[in-house]
Amino acid sequence: MTDFARRRVLKTAGFAAAAVALAPGVVRRGFGGRMPGLPTMQFSWQQWKTTRPFAPDVDDRGSLWFGSSKFFRYDPATRATEMVDSAPLGGKPYSTCLCQGEKVYILTQKSPLLYIYHRNTGEYSTEALPDSESNIWFGARVPGDPRLYLYVRNRGKLVVWDSELEKGQEIAYPEAMDLWSGFHVKDDNALYSFTLDAKPCRLVRFDLAKQKFDAVIAAAEPGLEITGVNPVGSRVYCADRFTGRIIPFDFSRRVWEEPIPVPGHKSVFGFIGLGTVFQGMAMYCLSTYKGTMKWDFDNNKYLSTGEENIGIDGKPHHFINKYLVFEPHSREFAFLEAPTSPGRYPLICYSIVSGDRLFITGYDLGDISADLAPMGEKEGELCVFESAGKG
Repeated sequence: MTDFARRRVLKTAGFAAAAVALAPGVVRRGFGGRMPGLPTMQFSWQQWKTTRPFAPDVDDRGSLWFGSSKFFRYDPATRATEMVDSAPLGGKPYSTCLCQGEKVYILTQKSPLLYIYHRNTGEYSTEALPDSESNIWFGARVPGDPRLYLYVRNRGKLVVWDSELEKGQEIAYPEAMDLWSGFHVKDDNALYSFTLDAKPCRLVRFDLAKQKFDAVIAAAEPGLEITGVNPVGSRVYCADRFTGRIIPFDFSRRVWEEPIPVPGHKSVFGFIGLGTVFQGMAMYCLSTYKGTMKWDFDNNKYLSTGEENIGIDGKPHHFINKYLVFEPHSREFAFLEAPTSPGRYPLICYSIVSGDRLFITGYDLGDISADLAPMGEKEGELCVFESAGKG
């Protein structure tokens, strides 16, 4: 193990919760506003500049950890954010944070190392990944399991990382597939993953008890490109990213059900992404993207160019200020909508549920009525959109 032996520099935002500007989120706009049970949302700017923050995780004290160009800890009790010194990462981009006890594991896309931030000491350490060419954007954490499940996007394998032994085991994807992320389905004791670029599209089940991929299931349609996978009851509600549909899969019967069209496709949004489940409702982030997304994982760069990168609003594609909500029992849709103001546009994207609270992170995209810089090229103020709770 290599220790940086470097203390964190916590740069506190410097304002108490009472001083944070909290604006109510619009939660009953969308498709008629009839859906019961939608959460009351609160929105706050957090004063730190950042590019779009990636997937967060919550530690055993209830704090959110996340980042992209910078590394943050958000305290729901005070609704304030601290920025953590990330110099030891040498400028590598964050993709996902995964928490185990006092350790925060940071996935940095293409890297030979797994970075670990030690919350109690403020120091970083590193561990060598089994394959030095690994490109890992996403991973899954299963409650009560000391292992992390890390998806190597360019090498066709899963790294099962034991956080107690700090050692990883490689498990090859079936049929050299292009799995990119896994979604924990508690009621089936499994991770579910989808192929993206490889066709025909297939659903792949990883059995957590057996620690192996044990089922490859043909998707409902061969051309699907599934992103968000949200389990509710005996079904996983799968978002096909470019067709504006939710497709249920009943994992108890291993049966696909009829696709459900989402209102607003190609007028409000072009792309459905990842999300979470909150109080029985499946939620998904939304983007204006309408092209064919392609990425070179060996060289870590986009292959999509030109008109492919222009969204449904005629501007460079971007995630929007609305989160899609689907209620499976009523088959109703609604939006959670972060409030805009003149010259400011809160792009919201990655989400997580902790206990009875929903958190969605984002940042200020700027004045979208003007010439818009491509997403990620310009920093904006960090924001948090969360359901109301104690604090």
